[in-house]
Amino acid sequence: MTKVDIWKNRQYYKFLAAVTYSIIFIITLIVVFVLANIIFPYPNIPNYGNDVSLKLKYFAEHKDEYNAIFLGPSTTYNGIVPHLFDKLMAEQNVEIKSFNLAFSGATVAEINFYLKKIIALKPANLKWLFIEYYDYLIEELRDADSFRSIYWHTPKQTILALGITLEQEKPLRKKFLTTYGNLKSLFYRILWMGRFSDFWSEKVLGSNLVEFIKKPYSRLLIQESGYSALDGEKKLGKSWIRRRQKFVNNLDSYYQRLDKLKQRNTASINFFKTYSLKVLKNMCDRIEEQGIKPIIFISPTLEYQEPTAIELYKQHNKSVVFALDNPETFPTLYQFESRWDFAHLNDRGAREFTGFMAEQFAKYLETKKSGIYPF
Repeated sequence: MTKVDIWKNRQYYKFLAAVTYSIIFIITLIVVFVLANIIFPYPNIPNYGNDVSLKLKYFAEHKDEYNAIFLGPSTTYNGIVPHLFDKLMAEQNVEIKSFNLAFSGATVAEINFYLKKIIALKPANLKWLFIEYYDYLIEELRDADSFRSIYWHTPKQTILALGITLEQEKPLRKKFLTTYGNLKSLFYRILWMGRFSDFWSEKVLGSNLVEFIKKPYSRLLIQESGYSALDGEKKLGKSWIRRRQKFVNNLDSYYQRLDKLKQRNTASINFFKTYSLKVLKNMCDRIEEQGIKPIIFISPTLEYQEPTAIELYKQHNKSVVFALDNPETFPTLYQFESRWDFAHLNDRGAREFTGFMAEQFAKYLETKKSGIYPF
């Protein structure tokens, strides 16, 4: 064997040893973090300094006081006023105490995750669960490493999120980025990186739920039973301000889209979201198994979100859907004076919307019929 051969063999064995040690290190690291997840699991109620943790904690502590809750994304969060809903139902001799348990930016997968937590709490008096099923909304890549996103990205919820994403009519690049973001959050959760970030944020930076609860906005949020007006007392972030400016500066576009919404024909729509439909049906079945009545509602946005909720009724003929996104039936909800932006209502619009919700709910209680309301 020549010196060259000996040198090559030595280099080969060095490389092989390096690869072997690297694999052993990675496997050891994974085992350590997986065990850490088992020994120190994520808490049932997250301790982050945000409104998600605040709402969940408050509801968990007062779960038996409510017989109705609203679950959904920001269009529910900023669109349903529980105190007003309860008052309007009381005028119909129906005793309701409701709570707005919606979260800004919540995707179907995240809502499904929190639905499981709500059911696990076993609220003693919960009779009605109103769900806004907005499967048009997807997880943004920029949120992938946030505490909130990491918290709900269990393997099952990640698979659900990917199924919803791949089924949507969005550009391939958008789907890829969303898929990458979901997998990134899952990776952080499994390897316990999210828990380390939690510890750093809570213990070192002092950003936790205890401090968040002390803020005036947090107290107001609880006083309003989880509702927050976009034009209320809360100081809005830059993204919300930009949304408002874009809306005000593009009213011609808004009215053009509104005209298209008026011209739609739901009967001619080719439904393709079979996976999303299955998810919605499973959610409703899970709710009904607890003796709770699920009611799906559709907010007055310009995004076309009807098909899945409507299709559920068409195929199974037993669901209850409040379709409040028809600008001809509910014109005031689409007036400029009632809007914050293209998708969201301001406080005036939210109160009008809540009134229409109460009206449809009263009709449902009177008839007890499944179907798409208003008839």
